[in-house]
Amino acid sequence: MGMKESGNIGMIAAFRWEVSALLHKATGVERLGNERYRFSWRGRPVLLAIAGTGSENSCRTAREMIRESSLCGLVSIGFAGGLNGSIRAGELVLAEEVIDQISGERFPCDQALTPISSPHRGKLLSVPEVVSSASEKRSLGSFWNALAVDMESAGVGRAAREAGLPFGAVKSITDGSDHSLAIDFQRCRSQNGKLSFWRILREAFRSPGGLRDLVRLTGNSRRAAGSLALALASVK
Repeated sequence: MGMKESGNIGMIAAFRWEVSALLHKATGVERLGNERYRFSWRGRPVLLAIAGTGSENSCRTAREMIRESSLCGLVSIGFAGGLNGSIRAGELVLAEEVIDQISGERFPCDQALTPISSPHRGKLLSVPEVVSSASEKRSLGSFWNALAVDMESAGVGRAAREAGLPFGAVKSITDGSDHSLAIDFQRCRSQNGKLSFWRILREAFRSPGGLRDLVRLTGNSRRAAGSLALALASVK
């Protein structure tokens, strides 16, 4: 499936902080409201939507973009956790295939849609909950032969498949496979199911080692957002 010559490239991220550096570097950023942005990438118009965490949110948002706009492809961008010991925080993973852990569905990625240089290319696993333990990360990486894990890309892939659109996923690593997180992210969801910054902060102070992990994760997230922005901004 090739990319159409006309139409917008639809990009989906879970949180604004994942793409804050990209929006700062991008050309002609226009805020459209409702967590939507328009800018130019590779000389092509881009529509970027912030969907919130999880596959259901990303799929719903992608379907809305498909209904409302003319798209030539869909790309899942943002953060992921490393499942491979060779991948460090701040490095990029370019997905060749996204796997939905729950359904087992596989969504091939169109490399022409994301012509980005990265030594880390392979499978990206999409899961329903945050993977906090280092042992679980290594187990998932081994079982699925995957390089990284996120919670949103399968939803974007599903919407792209339904619409017959090319699909891609570019993820920047915030935590490696050798790090466990003390924060219980399942307790950090707001009533609408999204992760709440204030609940994360509360859990960090409650959990032994949580504040240390939050400080490390904040620094890694800043580095990951910068790497993602640099990679996308450098594509001609």
